[in-house]
Amino acid sequence: MAEQNPEQPAGNAAAQPSEPAEARPARREPAVQIAEEVLNERGERTATHLERIAGDAAVESGGRDEMPWVRVEPDRLPALARRCRDDAVLKADMLHCLLAVDYVDHIELDYVLFGVGSGHRLLLKTSVPADNPVAPSLTHLWEAAAWYEREAHDLFGVTFEGNDDLEPLLLFEGFEGHPGLKSFPLHEYDEW
Repeated sequence: MAEQNPEQPAGNAAAQPSEPAEARPARREPAVQIAEEVLNERGERTATHLERIAGDAAVESGGRDEMPWVRVEPDRLPALARRCRDDAVLKADMLHCLLAVDYVDHIELDYVLFGVGSGHRLLLKTSVPADNPVAPSLTHLWEAAAWYEREAHDLFGVTFEGNDDLEPLLLFEGFEGHPGLKSFPLHEYDEW
């Protein structure tokens, strides 16, 4: 028969925490520092031009280093994206990436654009409500949008109007839920 450690309670109690969860101290995280939005000289030039072509479509703007951004309503996104792509200065001919961010009440979509010949980098932002995440597709402007939109559909449940191929890209057919959302139950355990 194995000897029992006097500091360890008998039976299966060793697997249980010694004090209730309410008595345990809260998990401590490092303070989140938000980087200051400051554009360098190249970013200022790009921002000035971007804001000019965005006009009254821009709801908000900002940027950091050489990458300015503008926020627009979803219905104004395709027209602004086309202007960025076709503009003689920006020449944003490459959709570098599409990012989706879950803010619980809305999902932000960030389109990272790059001008291969011009060297300009910029970001177009839009938001869709979490309870009806529908955005216009940009596949008619950049073929790469098809891949990114399928990924955002898989992980965040965003439907892109005009994209007729939103088949699962990362998940298997019949997978239920959207694992990119904060509400998706990824882990069913308590941290100790």
